[in-house]
Amino acid sequence: MYISLYRKRLNRKMARIFLLGGYDLEMLEIKKLLQLKRQIFFDKELSWGAKLSDYKEYFNDKDEFIAIELEEDIEVPKNYKLIDHHNDKSSNPSSIEQIAKILDIELNRWQKLVSANDARYIAGMQELCATPQEIQKIRDADRAAQGVTLEDEKLAQKSLKEAYNHLIYSYTPHFSTIADRAYAKFTHYVIFNDNKVVFYGYNVEKVIKFLENKSIKSSNYYYGGGDYGFVGIKENILSKDEIKNLVKEFDTMADEVISYHTFMFPFVFEGKFDKKDMWEYHKFEIQQTRDYNEYVYFYKHVQDALFNKKDEDNSKFISKYYEYKDGENGTFTIDTKSKGSFTLQLDGISLRIFKKNIAILSFNLINKRYHNPQDILAINDFGRRIYPQFLGEHFTDDTKNVLLAQSISLKFPQKEIYEDFTNFNKIEKLAVAKLNFIPKFIKELISPNFINFENIRPIIDDRMFVISQYHNDALSNRMKNYCDTTEEYMYENDDFWYEYIFIDGNGKNCQSRHMTKDLIKQSTYDRWVEYGTLFGISRYSFVSLTGHWFGNNRLLPHTQTMYFQIFSLLLAYRATIIEFSDEIQDITSKPDEEIITEAKELYKRYLNFLNKLYFKEVTAQDQGIELYNKAMQIMDIPKYMNDLDNEINELHSYVDMLEEKKRNKKLDAITYLGGAFLPLSLVLGFFGVNVGKTNNFATDLVINVLLGTVAITIIGIFLLYQSRKGAS
Repeated sequence: MYISLYRKRLNRKMARIFLLGGYDLEMLEIKKLLQLKRQIFFDKELSWGAKLSDYKEYFNDKDEFIAIELEEDIEVPKNYKLIDHHNDKSSNPSSIEQIAKILDIELNRWQKLVSANDARYIAGMQELCATPQEIQKIRDADRAAQGVTLEDEKLAQKSLKEAYNHLIYSYTPHFSTIADRAYAKFTHYVIFNDNKVVFYGYNVEKVIKFLENKSIKSSNYYYGGGDYGFVGIKENILSKDEIKNLVKEFDTMADEVISYHTFMFPFVFEGKFDKKDMWEYHKFEIQQTRDYNEYVYFYKHVQDALFNKKDEDNSKFISKYYEYKDGENGTFTIDTKSKGSFTLQLDGISLRIFKKNIAILSFNLINKRYHNPQDILAINDFGRRIYPQFLGEHFTDDTKNVLLAQSISLKFPQKEIYEDFTNFNKIEKLAVAKLNFIPKFIKELISPNFINFENIRPIIDDRMFVISQYHNDALSNRMKNYCDTTEEYMYENDDFWYEYIFIDGNGKNCQSRHMTKDLIKQSTYDRWVEYGTLFGISRYSFVSLTGHWFGNNRLLPHTQTMYFQIFSLLLAYRATIIEFSDEIQDITSKPDEEIITEAKELYKRYLNFLNKLYFKEVTAQDQGIELYNKAMQIMDIPKYMNDLDNEINELHSYVDMLEEKKRNKKLDAITYLGGAFLPLSLVLGFFGVNVGKTNNFATDLVINVLLGTVAITIIGIFLLYQSRKGAS
């Protein structure tokens, strides 16, 4: 402390005296600035929670006192100012920024990062485009300033290891040691011990409202770090049991959808569909506002393709939509070897049947339990698998370490369907010529409804198509951060956003930063990024990220209706294209006459597909047009359509060639016949002239009969020859 300097200046009219609060990195940097400018200050090297009363012995009515982040627990001096940016002053600049302004100092890069760290933690430094190395250096220095020891760091690791999801009991009083590690794993989490509790990454306003409803006074809690910063309850305000009950109640109070997942299984089948007892035909009717919104979103001709407005037995349908009767009364459980177990609520199971024997089975799932971004990735990646992508030395045991779920089960009020993929663990079963790749949780739902179930063929490989919407306020807020120096949004280089789009549940599969950035740019639709809403599209996914309020109130109905319909169409396109292509290959291996007949029928169905199901545009809404066009390009549908069109044209040319060959044979036959009758015509002409001169009727008759017999014989021989030649 500069006590001697202070005493020398007591005789002056007024001295400006700074009072330092609890130690952290920001406070140490403020101390350096005061020393640099030779300011008078008192520093008792206090910890967090420092109080104004710690300096009451120095107060007088003569000098100006500037307190820095001190709790006002006593009457303040006459000439007094508080520097702070927490609680009701959280809208203020950081304390070091306020001090720099008073001292007329321009902060350097390090000091700006210190300021951002104290005001908005890691997210604040990321807004300044801090490198991972810079962030690590700042956080290490901050923990050291707080007095964190090596033992505290070890206890933090123990706390995280024993944590229940995002609820973390701390074995160290220094919560920052845990928070720094948890930030990379969770977007929001609760750290607590027997004396205090801090909520990180939640909407600060909502947490405060929750605490006030629990009769916790504002003087007993503190907050900062922005809208999604932290809220802490001061030490020894609550008992150990009260803290545990508070944390448990806070975690379960919100009955909000955290994420919504739809797994879509497109397939081709043979024969007919028989709905039997468990499937119910869904005739589309406008019964609520969301039905109306979904219906008018699409053009008239698209409505005809998507919505069942006719009775089930109508033969002019383009698609038929069915719902499983217990589809909203069950659970979908994904048990994994490395990521834990996830049980989601069923929000319906549907089956859409298109003409040309194309179908899409869809599972709609609600998640209200799992907050962690890594959990969302695991749900998508493990939940979409229908058979092992590869087998290792230990068969599926190796696959389950990386990609495949231990088991997937559907549980309904009256039955449970369980699939553990163990039928792939016996080599004799793998050697079967017609190996069935359809898992039980699909097979037992639809196998009674298809006569030739064994001939069902998935359109995508070992995966179902994924539609996913994730509501996470802190993550959504982070993604929209904009870096002025690079002119980029945070999401453009974010590993989670890449993993979410490309359903990488076991770590990012692209290890090139340049390629990662390019793929994110190609696959992201960011029209609403400033609202914290992003859409991502890949060949096997459509995902969205947004905040809780916007997601539950605005975006979720769109995902469940309009976007689901759009991707149903796109999957139907892909399935139909593949089926047409396979059919062309099959036709070309048949005899010529069958090729001609079947090719004409195929071409007729292809024109019907182009006119009634394949649409260049489905809605007049700008966002719908843009999303649809982007999805078409990313899923390569225009390219596949162009390839199919070329195949159709080549088949058509081949049929033209066959028909031309057939016509030429007929013309050859006529030519040969004309050549055969030419001598006969000459003979007839000769005899006809001479017969006219004989005036002998009997002679004329005999000659004509003989000539007719010869002509008939020649014609018969010629036709017999041609028929045998054609048969050969």
